[in-house]
Amino acid sequence: MLSRFRTILTGVLLVGLCLIMETPASAKPPSLIEMKTKNEVFVGKSIAHNDDISWMIDQTGRLSEVPLKKVTAYRRVASEFQRLPLSKMKKQLQEEFGPVFEVIATRHYLICAPRGKAKAYGGVFEDLYDSFSHYFSLRGYQVKSPEFLMVTVIFPDRDQFFAYCKKDGVRASDGLLGYYHPHTNRTALFDQRTATSSVELDQNQAENEIAFSRLSTTGKNLTEALRDTMIHEATHQVAFNTGLHSRVGENPRWVVEGLATTFESDELRAHTGGRSKSASRINRTRLLWFTHYAQKRRGKESLQSFIRDDRLFHSSTLDAYAEAWALTFYLVETQPARYARYLKKISERDPLKEYSAGDREQDFRTAFKTNLRTMEVNYLNFMNQLTQELVQQN
Repeated sequence: MLSRFRTILTGVLLVGLCLIMETPASAKPPSLIEMKTKNEVFVGKSIAHNDDISWMIDQTGRLSEVPLKKVTAYRRVASEFQRLPLSKMKKQLQEEFGPVFEVIATRHYLICAPRGKAKAYGGVFEDLYDSFSHYFSLRGYQVKSPEFLMVTVIFPDRDQFFAYCKKDGVRASDGLLGYYHPHTNRTALFDQRTATSSVELDQNQAENEIAFSRLSTTGKNLTEALRDTMIHEATHQVAFNTGLHSRVGENPRWVVEGLATTFESDELRAHTGGRSKSASRINRTRLLWFTHYAQKRRGKESLQSFIRDDRLFHSSTLDAYAEAWALTFYLVETQPARYARYLKKISERDPLKEYSAGDREQDFRTAFKTNLRTMEVNYLNFMNQLTQELVQQN
């Protein structure tokens, strides 16, 4: 009898979810709903569902995966979903992190940091947001405004950061300087002036040290490594909040990391147009690493496999990041409109369907309308030319 009741309730839930999912702008906005399981209560709106799960987003922007077969009760709380008011979000953060921290609001962010420091951090994040949106608007793509204020937490030391990582389910290591979590929708970092270690880093840990070697001129009182971490992780956060990446489902890792490593370049963020040479916008660290990888370790015609799956990120992290930067930079410099449409296409996929290797390749081929072998030749030639220009500059 209980099994039959759950089957009926699941059926009712699916009908209800279909009725209250996000609809076109001209239609009625989604409702605020509540779903209960034996151990948890979820309040928000459903942004994706199938017969088994519903992805719920709450009024602060936090995502939760709700197993529909475990739902014991369901109701409509309000006729319209609205994000939590600013005052309540600030109060929640202040209560969560305590009096040692201050919480300030900027146009797009809530910054939680040790007292007296949040304003400087906020300036770096807002500058990145402006550069990001301006960069894409110049290339014919208007990024949508974030639905929620983006939360960033900067801890005063690594110990507190590592404790937060554990709470977030993130593996902490000596090389981890910060991260963006798509489910909490928060970026977490720490003041790296407090970090000292004699531990020898492995390649995966060292990636975080090398990833952020470029410096920003914004926020002069911030440590250099912290600024670079902020730029990389803030790019992730903005991309996931403005519709360039989907927070639910699979995103090709080269796409996600390629965009973030591209924006590590101070010069790229500073340029307003595309008239200057590409060499003026390169990420020098990534280019040098890619050049060495291409000469020593990269297999012939490996572009296809790199597009189809994420294996290189697991087997050779630094090489994968370098190639992600190189391929992304090549595409944004030579085919910016197609690259923007490609991001839009993959972000609008059904997030609950598997993104197979074949589908990844097909989407790429469709977007860029090219033979992969031909593109690989042109792509490597482009990188070789950039390397030669860099050598001449030095």
